[in-house]
Amino acid sequence: MGAAEAASTAPLRTLLREDFERHSRSLVHPGLHALVVHRIGFWGLSQPAPVRRAVKVAHRLVNRLVIQNLYGTEIADEAIIGRRVAIGHHQAVQIPAFAVIGDDSTLRSGITIGFTDGAETRREAVPHIGRDVSIGPGAVLVGAITVGDGAQIGPNANVSTDVPAGATAFAPPARILRPQARAQGAQRAEPDHTRTA
Repeated sequence: MGAAEAASTAPLRTLLREDFERHSRSLVHPGLHALVVHRIGFWGLSQPAPVRRAVKVAHRLVNRLVIQNLYGTEIADEAIIGRRVAIGHHQAVQIPAFAVIGDDSTLRSGITIGFTDGAETRREAVPHIGRDVSIGPGAVLVGAITVGDGAQIGPNANVSTDVPAGATAFAPPARILRPQARAQGAQRAEPDHTRTA
Protein backbone atom coordinates (compact mmCIF):
# COMPACT_ATOMS: atom_id res chain seq x y z
CA MET A 1 0.00 0.00 0.00
CA GLY A 2 1.44 3.36 -1.05
CA ALA A 3 1.51 6.48 1.10
CA ALA A 4 -1.50 8.03 -0.59
CA GLU A 5 -3.52 4.84 -0.36
CA ALA A 6 -2.61 4.61 3.32
CA ALA A 7 -4.03 8.09 3.85
CA SER A 8 -7.47 6.68 3.09
CA THR A 9 -7.25 4.64 6.29
CA ALA A 10 -6.41 7.65 8.49
CA PRO A 11 -9.26 9.11 10.57
CA LEU A 12 -11.16 11.86 8.75
CA ARG A 13 -10.57 14.28 11.63
CA THR A 14 -6.81 13.77 11.37
CA LEU A 15 -6.80 14.39 7.61
CA LEU A 16 -8.85 17.57 7.97
CA ARG A 17 -6.60 18.90 10.73
CA GLU A 18 -3.50 18.26 8.60
CA ASP A 19 -5.13 19.93 5.59
CA PHE A 20 -5.93 22.98 7.73
CA GLU A 21 -2.31 23.21 8.91
CA ARG A 22 -0.98 22.77 5.35
CA HIS A 23 -3.13 25.65 4.09
CA SER A 24 -1.62 28.15 6.56
CA ARG A 25 -4.40 27.58 9.09
CA SER A 26 -6.71 29.66 6.89
CA LEU A 27 -10.38 28.76 7.07
CA VAL A 28 -11.11 30.83 3.97
CA HIS A 29 -8.55 29.17 1.68
CA PRO A 30 -10.42 27.77 -1.38
CA GLY A 31 -7.87 24.96 -1.74
CA LEU A 32 -8.70 23.84 1.79
CA HIS A 33 -12.43 23.95 1.01
CA ALA A 34 -11.91 21.77 -2.08
CA LEU A 35 -9.94 19.20 -0.09
CA VAL A 36 -12.42 19.15 2.80
CA VAL A 37 -15.31 18.46 0.42
CA HIS A 38 -13.28 15.75 -1.32
CA ARG A 39 -12.26 14.14 1.99
CA ILE A 40 -15.87 13.97 3.15
CA GLY A 41 -17.03 12.51 -0.19
CA PHE A 42 -14.23 9.91 -0.14
CA TRP A 43 -14.99 9.03 3.49
CA GLY A 44 -18.66 8.61 2.61
CA LEU A 45 -17.84 5.91 0.05
CA SER A 46 -16.76 3.55 2.84
CA GLN A 47 -19.74 4.14 5.15
CA PRO A 48 -22.86 1.98 5.62
CA ALA A 49 -25.56 2.47 3.00
CA PRO A 50 -27.82 4.98 4.86
CA VAL A 51 -24.87 7.23 5.77
CA ARG A 52 -23.32 6.79 2.32
CA ARG A 53 -26.51 7.92 0.60
CA ALA A 54 -26.93 10.98 2.83
CA VAL A 55 -23.30 12.02 2.43
CA LYS A 56 -23.51 11.50 -1.33
CA VAL A 57 -26.47 13.85 -1.70
CA ALA A 58 -24.96 16.59 0.48
CA HIS A 59 -21.54 16.15 -1.10
CA ARG A 60 -22.83 16.41 -4.67
CA LEU A 61 -24.77 19.56 -3.85
CA VAL A 62 -21.83 21.40 -2.25
CA ASN A 63 -19.29 19.99 -4.70
CA ARG A 64 -21.28 21.02 -7.77
CA LEU A 65 -22.47 24.43 -6.58
CA VAL A 66 -19.36 25.68 -4.78
CA ILE A 67 -16.24 23.66 -5.57
CA GLN A 68 -16.87 23.12 -9.29
CA ASN A 69 -19.03 26.05 -10.37
CA LEU A 70 -17.59 28.75 -8.09
CA TYR A 71 -14.00 27.62 -7.51
CA GLY A 72 -13.44 25.82 -10.81
CA THR A 73 -11.93 22.78 -9.08
CA GLU A 74 -12.97 19.22 -9.98
CA ILE A 75 -11.82 16.37 -7.76
CA ALA A 76 -13.54 13.02 -8.24
CA ASP A 77 -14.74 11.24 -5.10
CA GLU A 78 -12.64 8.20 -6.00
CA ALA A 79 -9.38 10.15 -6.41
CA ILE A 80 -6.83 9.01 -3.84
CA ILE A 81 -5.19 12.03 -2.23
CA GLY A 82 -2.46 11.65 0.37
CA ARG A 83 -1.92 13.57 3.56
CA ARG A 84 -0.95 17.25 3.77
CA VAL A 85 -1.51 17.91 0.06
CA ALA A 86 -1.73 21.63 -0.74
CA ILE A 87 -3.84 23.19 -3.45
CA GLY A 88 -2.04 26.50 -3.55
CA HIS A 89 -4.07 28.10 -6.32
CA HIS A 90 -7.40 26.45 -6.84
CA GLN A 91 -8.73 27.60 -10.21
CA ALA A 92 -9.05 25.02 -13.00
CA VAL A 93 -7.65 22.04 -11.08
CA GLN A 94 -8.91 18.69 -12.41
CA ILE A 95 -8.24 15.35 -10.74
CA PRO A 96 -10.08 12.27 -12.07
CA ALA A 97 -11.25 9.13 -10.31
CA PHE A 98 -8.51 6.70 -9.22
CA ALA A 99 -5.66 9.17 -9.76
CA VAL A 100 -3.18 8.97 -6.88
CA ILE A 101 -1.46 12.00 -5.35
CA GLY A 102 1.14 11.33 -2.66
CA ASP A 103 1.67 12.98 0.71
CA ASP A 104 3.00 16.54 0.96
CA SER A 105 2.54 17.31 -2.74
CA THR A 106 1.65 20.79 -4.01
CA LEU A 107 -0.81 21.56 -6.81
CA ARG A 108 -1.17 24.94 -8.50
CA SER A 109 -3.70 26.56 -10.81
CA GLY A 110 -4.72 25.30 -14.21
CA ILE A 111 -3.45 21.75 -13.82
CA THR A 112 -5.07 18.75 -15.48
CA ILE A 113 -4.47 15.24 -14.24
CA GLY A 114 -6.21 13.06 -16.78
CA PHE A 115 -6.80 9.55 -18.04
CA THR A 116 -6.26 8.12 -21.50
CA ASP A 117 -8.66 6.05 -23.52
CA GLY A 118 -7.82 2.49 -24.44
CA ALA A 119 -6.91 1.03 -21.06
CA GLU A 120 -8.97 -1.89 -19.80
CA THR A 121 -10.09 0.04 -16.74
CA ARG A 122 -9.97 3.67 -15.70
CA ARG A 123 -7.80 2.62 -12.73
CA GLU A 124 -5.04 1.67 -15.18
CA ALA A 125 -5.23 4.87 -17.20
CA VAL A 126 -4.47 7.61 -14.68
CA PRO A 127 -1.29 9.11 -13.23
CA HIS A 128 0.20 7.96 -9.94
CA ILE A 129 2.02 10.88 -8.36
CA GLY A 130 4.52 10.26 -5.57
CA ARG A 131 5.26 12.09 -2.35
CA ASP A 132 6.46 15.68 -2.13
CA VAL A 133 5.83 16.38 -5.83
CA SER A 134 5.45 19.99 -6.96
CA ILE A 135 3.19 20.59 -9.98
CA GLY A 136 3.43 24.01 -11.60
CA PRO A 137 0.57 26.06 -13.04
CA GLY A 138 -0.85 24.92 -16.35
CA ALA A 139 0.78 21.48 -16.23
CA VAL A 140 -0.95 18.51 -17.86
CA LEU A 141 -0.27 14.94 -16.68
CA VAL A 142 -2.10 12.22 -18.59
CA GLY A 143 -2.16 8.47 -18.85
CA ALA A 144 -0.85 5.56 -16.86
CA ILE A 145 2.32 7.32 -15.78
CA THR A 146 4.26 7.40 -12.53
CA VAL A 147 5.78 10.59 -11.15
CA GLY A 148 8.45 9.71 -8.61
CA ASP A 149 8.88 11.14 -5.12
CA GLY A 150 10.29 14.66 -4.98
CA ALA A 151 9.84 15.33 -8.70
CA GLN A 152 9.02 18.78 -9.98
CA ILE A 153 6.67 19.42 -12.88
CA GLY A 154 7.26 22.87 -14.34
CA PRO A 155 4.66 25.36 -15.53
CA ASN A 156 2.79 24.33 -18.70
CA ALA A 157 4.65 21.01 -18.94
CA ASN A 158 2.78 18.28 -20.83
CA VAL A 159 3.76 14.98 -19.22
CA SER A 160 2.73 11.64 -20.71
CA THR A 161 5.72 9.48 -19.70
CA ASP A 162 7.14 8.46 -16.35
CA VAL A 163 9.15 11.03 -14.38
CA PRO A 164 11.90 9.56 -12.15
CA ALA A 165 12.12 10.46 -8.46
CA GLY A 166 13.80 13.82 -7.93
CA ALA A 167 13.70 14.74 -11.63
CA THR A 168 12.28 17.89 -13.20
CA ALA A 169 9.95 17.95 -16.20
CA PHE A 170 9.55 21.30 -17.90
CA ALA A 171 8.05 22.84 -21.03
CA PRO A 172 10.24 24.32 -23.76
CA PRO A 173 11.48 27.76 -22.69
CA ALA A 174 9.89 30.83 -24.23
CA ARG A 175 11.54 32.17 -27.40
CA ILE A 176 12.75 35.73 -26.92
CA LEU A 177 12.55 38.06 -29.92
CA ARG A 178 14.81 41.07 -29.71
CA PRO A 179 12.98 44.39 -30.23
CA GLN A 180 14.58 44.96 -33.67
CA ALA A 181 13.70 41.48 -34.92
CA ARG A 182 10.16 41.85 -33.62
CA ALA A 183 9.72 45.17 -35.44
CA GLN A 184 11.07 43.73 -38.70
CA GLY A 185 8.73 40.75 -38.39
CA ALA A 186 5.77 43.07 -37.89
CA GLN A 187 6.72 45.10 -40.99
CA ARG A 188 6.90 41.94 -43.10
CA ALA A 189 3.51 40.83 -41.84
CA GLU A 190 1.75 44.09 -42.79
CA PRO A 191 0.31 44.12 -46.35
CA ASP A 192 1.65 46.74 -48.72
CA HIS A 193 -1.42 48.79 -49.72
CA THR A 194 0.64 51.23 -51.81
CA ARG A 195 1.30 48.73 -54.58
CA THR A 196 -1.06 48.70 -57.56
CA ALA A 197 -2.00 45.72 -59.63
